Amino acid sequence: MKAWLVYTLARLGIFAAALAVLLVIGLRWYWAAIGAALIGLLVSYIALPGLRGRVTSSIASRRARPEHDADSDFEDDFVDAADSEAADTADAGTAAPATRPVSDAERHRVRPERDED
Repeated sequence: MKAWLVYTLARLGIFAAALAVLLVIGLRWYWAAIGAALIGLLVSYIALPGLRGRVTSSIASRRARPEHDADSDFEDDFVDAADSEAADTADAGTAAPATRPVSDAERHRVRPERDED
């Protein structure tokens, strides 16, 4: 059975048991429901950490991993260029400047203005 279903049923069972006890004691239904919700929250937090961990790990494993986008590729290229420039400078004493990747902002700044009249 799926972990989230077991966890949900366990939480509902704790709530139902607490609600039944509070109603037998003689509380009004709305106070019993509020009390059962609080008791269910506390008991499930203390008693169900293993189920909660399995639920979170199953959700995390189903979550899609982000793919590389242009921004992260640019940042990677920029850092690699800076690292290679530092290594070239250290090895050759004075080396030609390494070409750095150009960001979209620099491309737009350099691009000639178009007259759209």
